[in-house]
Amino acid sequence: MYVRKFEADSLDEALANIKAELGPDAIILKTQTNKGIKGAFKKKKIEITAAISEKNYTKKAKVDNVLTSDQKNSFYKNNSSYIANMINSHDQNTSSQAQSNSINGYGNLGLNRKVSAVEENSSQSNSGLDDFLNSIDREEVKKAAANTESEYFNDFLNGDFSLEEEIQEEEVIERPQVQARPIQSQQLHESRVSNDEVSDLIENQRNKIDDLEKKIFELTQSVQGMTKPQALGVKEMVTIFRSLDIEERYIQKVVRKANFELSDEEKENPDTVFEFALKEMMGEVRTALPLFSSVDNEQSKTVTVLISDASCGQSSMLTKLSALKQDSVIIRNKANTGFKDNTSFSEKFFNVESNICESISEIVAQTRKSIETKKNVFIDYKATNQEINEIKKFVDGLRRSFENVEVLICLSGINTELYNRKVLNRYANIANGLVVTHLDQCLNYGSLFNLAIDFSSLPYKFFGTGEIVPDDLEAATAERILAGIFKL
Repeated sequence: MYVRKFEADSLDEALANIKAELGPDAIILKTQTNKGIKGAFKKKKIEITAAISEKNYTKKAKVDNVLTSDQKNSFYKNNSSYIANMINSHDQNTSSQAQSNSINGYGNLGLNRKVSAVEENSSQSNSGLDDFLNSIDREEVKKAAANTESEYFNDFLNGDFSLEEEIQEEEVIERPQVQARPIQSQQLHESRVSNDEVSDLIENQRNKIDDLEKKIFELTQSVQGMTKPQALGVKEMVTIFRSLDIEERYIQKVVRKANFELSDEEKENPDTVFEFALKEMMGEVRTALPLFSSVDNEQSKTVTVLISDASCGQSSMLTKLSALKQDSVIIRNKANTGFKDNTSFSEKFFNVESNICESISEIVAQTRKSIETKKNVFIDYKATNQEINEIKKFVDGLRRSFENVEVLICLSGINTELYNRKVLNRYANIANGLVVTHLDQCLNYGSLFNLAIDFSSLPYKFFGTGEIVPDDLEAATAERILAGIFKL
């Protein structure tokens, strides 16, 4: 008996691996779905333990030795009944050849003859898992296969492993035989009828097995749902987190970690549980410094692009960012012509040069001119009515033309989580980070925390906390979001 465990992400993938490794005669002993606490520590979702008798595994190994890797892949993609018939026919051919060779070699000496008494005793003493694997249904399949399969396996290797073509060839050969030999055609018809009955029986058994597996899966799900009551501290934490609009998926993640790492006494204390939860939340919010603040970019200037959909304080945020660096240039696209009247004010108050461009080529030309004069460029780009492919072409062109380019998505603390999530889903693939405006007027800091979890590849860079004053701009920190969530 040969037993092996298979792991896969889906049930179909696991069954395909079992059919390719152990063959169609394998029996599934155990099926386990990794969910809940176990799923957090397992790489694969499905674990199946399968077994096969040594006799059947030897037959399959003989076939695998004959086939190449490409032939194996195409061969084991067929139906299980077809694979079993071909393996049995190959085994019968090899055994008949071995018997003929032994008779020609030893003559009438009888050196390889079987002792009838020993054979009868051995057949009566077979028991255990091998008898279970070689059940009545398998014997019927073997008998039907012996009556119907008359082709050699070597001829099968020259084919393309297609069931449809093989059936068509059989029909073409059998038509003249019906006219010449009616008796033989009648025998073939009877054998086909018996083969159909056996295949129907096997299909019914497989359907029953599938129903049993579904019921077992439902029972395991119900057992996992029957958990013991939560501790007082954990229950209070869950209630507060839900009131703050924290995602239920993250709440359950914190609860699992708390149950695993904290003792029973610690879980009853709300202060201890909240301290543990705050440590976990601190690690979920990613923050980073902007590209233009890096020391390595002092000599080679940078290009910072702010992008958003609708009015969210993007122009004010860009003015604040440009005021942080000396020798900065602001470039606005044609959609922002309303800021033309404020150009002189921004140049005078912030000592920042401002330009308005009407096309993408003009933006690139003005950016190149500013980079050559050793100035940091800040591009105010709003793409409300543009397709995402056009915006992606614009960003890719900037990155090909200039060395240090950073794209930041501008979000507003006033907007809802659903709207901010829509903006992030649109621009997440081309951006490097996030900036948030109107943080002082935000009514739901939990939405910003949820965005930090779901879009972990985009760290927060800056928070805007007021009017167009440079002092109202602060570097993004996880403490600032947590303080807003818990009103600290």
